[in-house]
Amino acid sequence: MRETAQAEESKYHFLMHSKQLLELEQQKVEEELAVYKNPDPAARKQSLREQYNRKILEQDNLGKTLRAKQKTVREQHVPNVAQMAMWRDLTSLLACKTTILTKQQQKELSTGGENILIL
Repeated sequence: MRETAQAEESKYHFLMHSKQLLELEQQKVEEELAVYKNPDPAARKQSLREQYNRKILEQDNLGKTLRAKQKTVREQHVPNVAQMAMWRDLTSLLACKTTILTKQQQKELSTGGENILIL
């Protein structure tokens, strides 16, 4: 008997909370419908439908720009890799030149630094 009473009381509280949640949802729907039916464009911008449509449009535009950037990166990848290889070659060439120049300067200092023309 006590168990059935507790079960019925639990069911009652569950149904009451469910009813309250449904009433809140109904109130939100009515408010949204009132905003949507409002002829004022400023008030319409506050509707959830308009906000979601605006967000969808923003994300579509963002997706388009990202796809365009991705296309640009893909198109320029091979030339950029080639340019990087050329730059690496140039830096190694310049490094070789500087080492040769420093060795040559050290050699001139060790020989006395005289410039002698031998015929």
